[in-house]
Amino acid sequence: MIINATPHPIAFQDEDGNLIIVPMSGKTLKADAIEPVVRTAHGNTFVKSVFVPSKEGTKELEALEREFPEAIIVGSIISAQAFPGRVVGMIPTAETVRAAPAEKRFRMDRFTTFE
Repeated sequence: MIINATPHPIAFQDEDGNLIIVPMSGKTLKADAIEPVVRTAHGNTFVKSVFVPSKEGTKELEALEREFPEAIIVGSIISAQAFPGRVVGMIPTAETVRAAPAEKRFRMDRFTTFE
């Protein structure tokens, strides 16, 4: 079972080329960004964007995990970074990797994780 924690339906494509549309769950697992300074040089500051769980996103994720303990929870790449190992990102099919966002199709057998 795949739970869609993005703000839009997800079009997955199975190995036979069939499309499976996974509707939005109503949860988006929001994260907060922090920007630790990496270095300064010549009057410029260089930061690294790091995504951490928000209180709201944590509550949403805990509710999904309780309700669907065996599910794969798919979110944005930001959510996957903020909730490593608990939320995963999508990988486009080879045919749609360079397609416009509305035309992308995603694999059902492979996900991005930040564990």
